[in-house]
Order: sequence, then structure tokens, then C-alpha cells
Amino acid sequence: MQSPNRPSPASFIKHAADVASSYGFKPARDIERAARSVKGHDLERARAHTFATVSTVCTFCSTITPPLPALPQPALAWWASATPSHLPPGLAPKEFGEFGLHIAGAHESVGEVVLLKTLATIATEWGAPLARVRLNALGDKDSKLRYGRELSFYFRKHLTSLCEVCRAKAATDPLAPFTCPSEQCRAIAANAPRAMNFLSEKSRSHFRDVLEHIEGLGLPYELDDLLVADERESQLLFAFDLAGPDATIESAIGGRFDDYVRKQSNRKDAAGLSASIFFRKTGLPTASFASPQPQRAPRVFFVQLGLRAKLQGLSVIDELRHAQVPVMQTFDSAKLSPQLEAARQAGVSHLIIMGQREALDRTVIIREINNSAQTLIQLAHLPRFLKTLR
Repeated sequence: MQSPNRPSPASFIKHAADVASSYGFKPARDIERAARSVKGHDLERARAHTFATVSTVCTFCSTITPPLPALPQPALAWWASATPSHLPPGLAPKEFGEFGLHIAGAHESVGEVVLLKTLATIATEWGAPLARVRLNALGDKDSKLRYGRELSFYFRKHLTSLCEVCRAKAATDPLAPFTCPSEQCRAIAANAPRAMNFLSEKSRSHFRDVLEHIEGLGLPYELDDLLVADERESQLLFAFDLAGPDATIESAIGGRFDDYVRKQSNRKDAAGLSASIFFRKTGLPTASFASPQPQRAPRVFFVQLGLRAKLQGLSVIDELRHAQVPVMQTFDSAKLSPQLEAARQAGVSHLIIMGQREALDRTVIIREINNSAQTLIQLAHLPRFLKTLR
């Protein structure tokens, strides 16, 4: 079900929103509305959504106990903005819009997998196939502290070879040469110490898991030591390279920003990942960036138990979306009871259950909510079976 690659920003927003919704992302405005309904909390309504505003409301929702009805943890949001934030260097703000994705409350590497899978599907089904995903890991605070010291020492040794602007920033922003347009500065940065050599064991293990999952998704990737500069105190950064120029999509970047989210929310247990696709918005009226009308509510909830099931579940979601069978899910819960509670609050009629054994056998269990009757179904027959449910 490949979407035509038409140079229409309005069509792109609708396409991206449809794909994001199938992976569990909700319009940021809906999450914001639910958050403002909580008594004792006064969250302002954002006039326009940005990484900062969506991060605030999603972090709030992901840390509420018990979770808000119909908003299982973690909180996943998408937004579209005519005024992009954190725009890559060289792109004119007047020419580009932003389609953003945010996940709050996901501490494990499966968060990166869902984010990367969603971005890749949006791009490839729009008709902009990917050449590769470039990644770099800066790690936790201790990792970045060690890296920052070594980086400052390195650039001080090469201070006289840097451009005037980077020399002025050397004391306060040692990452400046990485984004400097000067070829000389970037050549010096290319030989700088590698951030990955300073990772703590915890950060190294997390990054290794992310890379293994990316291989499992079949996404081509490469490590990029120059991908380090982001003012949001990133632990991990990635950027998508398209196989060729696209009339609508210009670039896609993102990463994990736990430290930034914890500082902004003043919560030590907060976690946040975000990504943005920057697209050409010429001729697109501002009203087109508003959230679309709610779609038909899914009657099925997809329960996934174990990492293998969660990774296999991404392919199941793809098959159901292609068959136009809407389904709800919450990918980050390791236990059955929170997912069953989320399904109960959503008012679905059936559950799709996949555990480790089902993932290996390429089967799922279909359970009726009313009488708990269960049926074992092969994945190949699942879309057709779900369409027969009443």
C-alpha cells in the first residue's frame, strides 16, 4: 500500500498521521486535552506544538499514577507545525513544516525501535525510500562529561586552525565545529575523539540493543561520529538519508533526550524520545496543520508479552494497517495486567495476544472480552479473521 509521491504537503500530513496512529501515536492536542482534565494540575494549552510543549504534556501523562483513561503509558504523540523547532542547519524556516513524533516514559531500547520504524514507514510508503539511518551515541551524563573534557582538550590543540566563530565558541560550545559550514572546521571535527569511546557500560549496552533491533527491522544503518550537536542534551541521535531527492520530504532527525526531559519536568524517572520530519510547506494553509477528525475507534487491542513479541508485533501492525483493520496497543508494558487494563478502558471487544511462543510460531491468540473464549490463529490469516468479527 504505497502512497503516491505527490508534492502535496497536506497529503503528506494526512499520510504521516495515519501511519503514526497505527503504531499507537495520538494527536498531541488529544493528549493535551486529557492532561488538562486532571484535577489539581494547570497545564496551559499550547498555541502551537513544538518539541518542548509536547514533551511537557507527554511527560506529565506518562508519570501520572494511575494512568489517564485511554492513554496507556508511555505517552505517544504526533504533531504538525508550520513553525518548526530544532530545524537542521541550512533549511529556511519559511519553507518547511515539521511533522513530529514524541514518546515519553519509554526507558528501554524498544522506544527507539518504535520511533525508527514509524519514521521509516512514513517515508517509504510516501515514496521516499531510505538509503540509511545514521546514528551516534553520546550516552548518559558521566559519558558526556568524559567526552566533553577530551573534546575540549582536542579543540584547544587545534584552536588556531578553527574559523573565527568556532574559536570564539571554543570555551562554551566545544561541539560548534561539528555543525560549522567551514570545511576546515569539519575536517578537524572528523578527526576528533569519538563519543562512543566514552560510553558507560549502561549506555553502551543500551546502544548495542538499539543496533541489534535496527538490524532486526532490516534498516540499513551506519555510525556517524559527526552526529553530535544537539542543544537538547541528547543521549542518542539519528538522521535519515533518503535514497534520492523527494519533492516533499527534506530530512528526518531525532534521538533520545532523557536528561533534557528530566531537567524540564524536574522528575528523575522521566524519559523522552522525539523525532521530526521536515517537509516543504509551500502553499499549505495554516489550518492544514490542525489535528484531523478522530477516526473510527478500534475494537481490537494488541497485547504483546516479551521483547520478541514486541518486535514481531511491529510487522503484525503493518499487516493489519494494510488490511485497514484498526488496532490499539501499548508497546512498552512488560506485564499482562497493565495492557488488559488499557484494553478495558478503551472498551474493545477482542484482544490479540502474542507471547514468546506465539512470536516463534507466527501465531496469535484471539480472546473475546465478554466470555474469554480464545482462538489460535496463524498470522497469515489474522487480517481476514478480524474482518469477520462482529
